[in-house]
Amino acid sequence: MRLEVVALSDAPAPPDAGTGYPVTVVMNAGSGSTDKHAARAEIEAGFRDFDLAVRIARRPPDVATLAAAAAIERPGLLVAAGGDGTLNAVAGVARAAGLPFAAIALGTFNYFARELGMPTEPGMAARAIAGGVLRRVPVGEMDGRLFLNNASIGLYRRLVERREQDKQRFGRSRLVAVASGLVTLLREHQPYRLRLDIDGRESVLSTPGVFFGRNALQLARLGLDEALCVARGELAVLALREVGRRELLGLALRGATARLETAGNLQQHCAASVEVDFAGRGPRRIRVALDGELADCRLPLHVRVVPDALTVVVPRPWGPPP
Repeated sequence: MRLEVVALSDAPAPPDAGTGYPVTVVMNAGSGSTDKHAARAEIEAGFRDFDLAVRIARRPPDVATLAAAAAIERPGLLVAAGGDGTLNAVAGVARAAGLPFAAIALGTFNYFARELGMPTEPGMAARAIAGGVLRRVPVGEMDGRLFLNNASIGLYRRLVERREQDKQRFGRSRLVAVASGLVTLLREHQPYRLRLDIDGRESVLSTPGVFFGRNALQLARLGLDEALCVARGELAVLALREVGRRELLGLALRGATARLETAGNLQQHCAASVEVDFAGRGPRRIRVALDGELADCRLPLHVRVVPDALTVVVPRPWGPPP
């Protein structure tokens, strides 16, 4: 497999992959509603002329394990086939191992793969990767953990947690995701009292949750101008003021109609780095969501953008989706 290297910035480009470049696809059998047997066959057909191995993860925790094993046994291109959480896990391994990464979208929203311009059909995505180019892209980082789309604490994290539970029970579809979100918004939400240090500017607020965005496509679909700060290489920081259920439902409606920018109960910032801690005394650990996957972290949280952190394969020519 031969990939042309095109650097996004003045950072040193990775060496030419050359011919015979091994390709390992780590597929999450639980992502999305796609027929995984059909998807695997399409991916294999797309990569038919290349040294290809496909590894199937039956449970989400297996994804990172399989990717780490592949990075040692078959160092080459690591391809994640699944949803945003699967992409996060494999991308983290690729970054740590210094290997290139590629995405085949099999999830519900697939923001990262779509922002790279990847086709959403598995076979077409495989062919786009085979004929693609390498680019360096920035990623978000929370306490050393990579995130491609977003990281969050509080309300959005609870939305993610409940959504995954409901998807396991009722199936993986957009309808289940939307219904799960509405049910979660109707519940009581205990606010956090947080201290935020945003690029050296400190503030204290009572909030149900804070969202850190790194995907311009996701933010633009919500109608947020912070998509522009992501395009500049910054974080979008969204902190919700303490509100009731009625206001939360109104906020969800604005998001569904791409009018979130006009929400008066949403603090919006652009930042290169943010430190988050409880204002006053409180526990030293907090549960967060990173690209839909849950993790426990110590406070204070350090959130930042890491430029040129990940080498990815993008279609030729590369451009954002329409």
